[in-house]
Amino acid sequence: MPFSNVDFELEGENATNQIKRFTSSLVFKKYIGSPEMMLAAIQSVRSSISCSFFDETIDLSSLEQKIFSKQSSDYQMLLLCYAVIIVSERFYDPAPDVREVVTELDLLLNDCPDCPEKVSSLILLSEYYHYNFKIETAWKCIFLAASIGYALGLHTTSSKVWAMLVLQDALLCSVLGRPSSISCVNSKLVSNLCDGWGEIAVLLREGNDMLLNLKCENCVEKAISLDLRFDDIIERTKKDMFSSESGRNPVFLLVGYLKICIMAASRIKLLFPFFTKHRSIKAQLDENCSSLSGCLSGLFQLLNASNLTGDKKKFLLRPHFFPAYCSVFQGFLLQFLYISNELLRNLDESTNGTYSAFLPRDLGRASLFLPSLDVTAILMDDYDLITGKVKFCSFMTDLFASFRSLLNQKKTGTIKRNPTDTSTSDHLTTPAARSTIPSEKSDSSSPLLIGDIADWITSCFSDGITHFYPSEQSL
Repeated sequence: MPFSNVDFELEGENATNQIKRFTSSLVFKKYIGSPEMMLAAIQSVRSSISCSFFDETIDLSSLEQKIFSKQSSDYQMLLLCYAVIIVSERFYDPAPDVREVVTELDLLLNDCPDCPEKVSSLILLSEYYHYNFKIETAWKCIFLAASIGYALGLHTTSSKVWAMLVLQDALLCSVLGRPSSISCVNSKLVSNLCDGWGEIAVLLREGNDMLLNLKCENCVEKAISLDLRFDDIIERTKKDMFSSESGRNPVFLLVGYLKICIMAASRIKLLFPFFTKHRSIKAQLDENCSSLSGCLSGLFQLLNASNLTGDKKKFLLRPHFFPAYCSVFQGFLLQFLYISNELLRNLDESTNGTYSAFLPRDLGRASLFLPSLDVTAILMDDYDLITGKVKFCSFMTDLFASFRSLLNQKKTGTIKRNPTDTSTSDHLTTPAARSTIPSEKSDSSSPLLIGDIADWITSCFSDGITHFYPSEQSL
């Protein structure tokens, strides 16, 4: 049973008087008093690739009907309206200034009694802060939403709001390498909710927990089991994408790619800590890298063929694809480090029989065979087709440019080491939360690839694997 009497607090004698000070504010008059801006915000969210992510959190159609019917505003309606306005800012170019709405929503959250709509608005507020690189504030929003959800008893029911909170928490924890703020999740209640997002959320939670406890017993077996479960969901998602009548709808296909990209990147993160010690893991990791590259190729081909992109105005991929964007960035970065490691190891064996300083000696002298290299080369061709139509953040652009340089070095046989040491001042300066994956090095020198490889990427070799979070302020 929930510990708060929601109906009494929201419909009590004081509720009507309290809400009046919000309905008389300048923010209310600007955004809701004249509904045009509110309706435009709903439409911008509904038109985005990640619409299913937001529509499972807030019923956009129901909210739109309330605005059209000009119902008197209550706490629940204001919470949802302001949350939608805040997340819609990413879909405009240039983005509008919504700081006054954020301030108003904060005041409303402090004043409003606990209710499911409060949890929904906190989920979207966390997404807004996450998107704008205010990570600690996003983390606090999720923690508060979880506390309210527990008080309302959402964790004991088949609640879409609770399922989307679990997903948002899992995505944020995956990026930051932190333990979940939600301790109690009934996977049977969550897995079948929200158009597949609930099932993804449960697996992400289990994967995050495994990566935070790499020294636990049967850790490798758990990683392999989770990898197989991710693969099963990916195959089912692909089947749904291309076997249904909706498969001809580009937006429907893009939502499918949104889900697959999250899972494909997670499969790389699951197996990366073990590939240097287990040949079978290495083979599967390479296959997972091929899977992510193939998924991105399919996404780029679809974007190139759709009417979403154009020569006059670039399609902003990060805003529309944000639920998957950070996961893809991390997975693709680990893919680059894995392939780089293998190329340098092969260089050692083919020249003087030495080994990379950051790799163990039990890999043996097997000849280099990386199918993922060929798939990545195809991905680079598809990337070239959309670079003039799609806008990426600078960190993702760096990563693709570094992959191109690596592939060119492999093709020309000019892979070299950087003979200089990497000093402390050269280390990555972007905010990062350290994972439990250690760097494997035996001396102070850093065996780095040289060429057009971004400095912050080469620093990964000496700093160890980190959970990066890009700190740039704008696209």
